[in-house]
Amino acid sequence: MTYKYIFFISLFALAFFTCEDPIDVELSPTNGQVNIDAWLNNKSEPQTIKIRRVSPFFDSSPSPIISGASVIVSDDLGQEFIFEEQNNSGDYTWFPAAGEAIGEVGRVFDLNIDIAGKRYVSSSTMKRIMPIDSLTTEFMEEELGQVEGIYAEVFARDFLGAGDTYWIQTFKNGVFLNKPNEISIVYDASFTAGGNVDGVTFISPIRTSVNRVPDPMDSESEDTSDVAPWAVGDSIRVEIHSINEPAFFFLEASLTQLTLGDAGIFAEPPANVPSNIDALDVDDPSDEAVGFFNVAAVSSEGRIIE
Repeated sequence: MTYKYIFFISLFALAFFTCEDPIDVELSPTNGQVNIDAWLNNKSEPQTIKIRRVSPFFDSSPSPIISGASVIVSDDLGQEFIFEEQNNSGDYTWFPAAGEAIGEVGRVFDLNIDIAGKRYVSSSTMKRIMPIDSLTTEFMEEELGQVEGIYAEVFARDFLGAGDTYWIQTFKNGVFLNKPNEISIVYDASFTAGGNVDGVTFISPIRTSVNRVPDPMDSESEDTSDVAPWAVGDSIRVEIHSINEPAFFFLEASLTQLTLGDAGIFAEPPANVPSNIDALDVDDPSDEAVGFFNVAAVSSEGRIIE
């Protein structure tokens, strides 16, 4: 009797899993919104604003560029920084003179973009930034989930007073480590708002977030899970960028969108992350703006690993 019962249960399960009909999902075409990527800083080096059109969801080709725009950044002292398009690329760049940089901490900056008579505006205040206390490297023995090799750690102390937010950017041999699991954003001295960790040295997981994180699912990457983040002779440079609180939440939401595929059937549907860029004189939803504008102060530290 027991065998017969198991047989019918197995037969039912087989029928349940094999009776699946393919469903073709028809997506509406993209509205081609204007995507403005305007992350600037006070380093004395060329600053670039990228302007594109949003591509369809399943389109892996490069986003269409928007050429011929007028792009100006100004501060509350009346200084203007003119961004000129480079070779009809949709990339608009301001080139500083020797030793020149965009603004100082506490200055308020306005972004003004004109695209064929349609205006896009935003505002950003350059927030304070602390110095980096030290950048260390250490040889670590093999542990569970960690291969043997050299690992780095950055030490910096958050300002006293809640609400300071930062973006830690790490460069290995001059290459920005920008995979989603390598993006490190900080709220005060912790990962999120409400952590109640203020005015102290960054917590340990943030200090070690400057290490390359291998992605075994990335077939195009030369990095593998059995290679340590750093080797003798590598150069490491860590930059801490001050960002506004809305910029922190923008990056946090963007990272959530980038990792939606890892959440399986319980993932939230992808959607545009709220922008701080306003579109003026625009009636067509396809001309609304996405993206973000932030002007950061930067502290940095680098070394060659010996």
